[in-house]
Amino acid sequence: MARNIKADHGAVYRAVITWTEIPEKGGTAHTEYEGPYGKAAAAQGRVTFWENLLRNDDTGKTRASGRVEEGTITWQPYTPPAKKGGRA
Repeated sequence: MARNIKADHGAVYRAVITWTEIPEKGGTAHTEYEGPYGKAAAAQGRVTFWENLLRNDDTGKTRASGRVEEGTITWQPYTPPAKKGGRA
């Protein structure tokens, strides 16, 4: 579903989350991107969500960390690719 983030003429924000698999599964690091959001606080909320979700209850350590990035959106006309093949 489409959403309007009220950012047509201003900054947009995204959450950059780096998380690590549990050591028993190799401990491989991954980076995920969530957004765009119209407010930095919304992106920061996603970082906090993942830090809390991947926190070890026994040690208090988390397997996730993140940051918020700021950017702008530039809109331009879209031209669909030419159809391949076709009917004769």
